[in-house]
Amino acid sequence: MEYKWLIVVLVVLSLLGSISWAMPTPMQRAQAKIRKLAMAKGVQIRVGKLQGPREEGEMTPEGHLATGYNLPRPSETAKHMAKTHNWEVFRANGLHKAGLPRGWCWNRGEGALTDKQLQDLAQLIGRLPKDVYAIGASPIGVVAYWHEVGTPKELDDLITALQGLLEHSL
Repeated sequence: MEYKWLIVVLVVLSLLGSISWAMPTPMQRAQAKIRKLAMAKGVQIRVGKLQGPREEGEMTPEGHLATGYNLPRPSETAKHMAKTHNWEVFRANGLHKAGLPRGWCWNRGEGALTDKQLQDLAQLIGRLPKDVYAIGASPIGVVAYWHEVGTPKELDDLITALQGLLEHSL
């Protein structure tokens, strides 16, 4: 008789453990809320592998799964941009820092921007939420990578910064 109850308790605990394992964590729920707000404002969310820059003392750069918040360029603007307009900067202690604010480095595209564009970029970087760790641009659009632990206000700041990148044709 005692073994039957023990088996029943173990089965119930197993079921409860499986259900709680499948439930999203509070952080995952917050990320889903931020992503839903961003998509409602025209931002495209992409999750994929991101290769960071080579930092001082590193042999090879690290790659990791990253969430990119993308704003597409208007098709007319994209048509007139050079295919070589491709740059990406990281909040890191990398090897290539020319023209960037302290704590930021080039992953690709160093030298692609004019002095005026570098000044505009530095101002925009100063307005980014603290957990944004990379931004980039291509003829297709602009992107910011962040840890998504921000508030709706920080999301608005991020979208404003991305729109600034588009407006300055960075």
